[in-house]
Formats: sequence, structure tokens, C-alpha cells
Amino acid sequence: MVRPPDGCLLMQKPDEQKRRDIINAAARLFSNRSFHEVRLEDVATAARIGKGTIYIYFQSKEDLFASIIREGMRSLVEDLNEVCDRNYEGECWEALSTIVRELCAFAICRPHMFQVMRSDDLRKDPQVVEIRRELGKLIERVLRRGIKRGEFVDAHPELTAQFIPGAVRAAVYYGPRDVSAKVLAGHLLKMIGCALGVKEHA
Repeated sequence: MVRPPDGCLLMQKPDEQKRRDIINAAARLFSNRSFHEVRLEDVATAARIGKGTIYIYFQSKEDLFASIIREGMRSLVEDLNEVCDRNYEGECWEALSTIVRELCAFAICRPHMFQVMRSDDLRKDPQVVEIRRELGKLIERVLRRGIKRGEFVDAHPELTAQFIPGAVRAAVYYGPRDVSAKVLAGHLLKMIGCALGVKEHA
């Protein structure tokens, strides 16, 4: 991707709202098309800006997509942390179920995300790696709390915490394309519940 000459952009200054508009427009496009089908011209049209404006905020289509993934994952983890904090005195299964449902909804709304996330650049992106680590720690924390309270039976919650996001990724990337987030979450929760010895699934 060739970046326009710097001189073409000197008259424009970054604006956070415009950046958000670009992110939102691009996210809508990427949710319905594969990465290679979306052109920056399409993003510019959807955001109602000139194509050159995109380069004020993002170096390339790859950079734009990576920003969508980073910000989406960051927002997801922050929301899940809030939910789990509010649920601290409640049932751990309820908190874990919320995590699984939100992960499934996030993935189903971005069906092409994992195609691009398999690239070395994005998989090794420090921010993405850190967010994934935070997600794993969040799930592990809920699992350990459930074990302590007698809700779960799990000898290795640190491994289960990695299996859960991995199961969502695998189902979305390799599974049937017409499965809804509700069906996917429900099926995964039955499997997870049985594995953890949750009474309603035992």
C-alpha cells in the first residue's frame, strides 16, 4: 500500500471523532466482507471522507484493520472485567457464561477477523498479545474463584482459560458459517459446564 506524499496531508489535523468514524465504517465493512475484498476507497465512501484523510490516522489497510482488532478486543476485555467485578459475589458460572456469550458475539460479528489474525504481524502485535493475556487471566480468575467456592472442578484452570477463547476461534474459523452467536455460546457452555462439573450440565 503506497502512502500519499506527506505534503498532501499538511493542511489536515487529526480529529478523534473522525478517527472513530473511520474505525466504525471500516468495522462494518470488514464484518461483511473478507479483508482482501475491502478497499480503502470503500472505507472512505462509508465514512464520507476523502481517501487521503484515512492516511492521517492509519498507515495502511493492514494498520486500520489491526486498530479495529486492538480496540475491539480492548473494549471487550474492559467490559468483561466490569461484568465480573459486579458479579464477584454472585455465581461464578453466571460470570463465565457471560464471558463465553460475549466472546461468541464478538467473533460472530467479525467473521473474517481470524483470517487476518493468523498473519504473523498481527499475532505478534504486542498490544494484541497483551490483551489476549489479560483475557486469559480474567477467565482464569473466574475459574479459580469457582473452584474455591465449590462450583467448579478443574485441576488446571490456567489451561482451561486458554481453551475457552481457542474453542471460540476454532468454531468460527473452521465451523459452519450459518451458526448464530446464541447457538455457538449455548453449545460451548454445555461442553464447558460438563467439563467443570456444573450440576445443570453434569
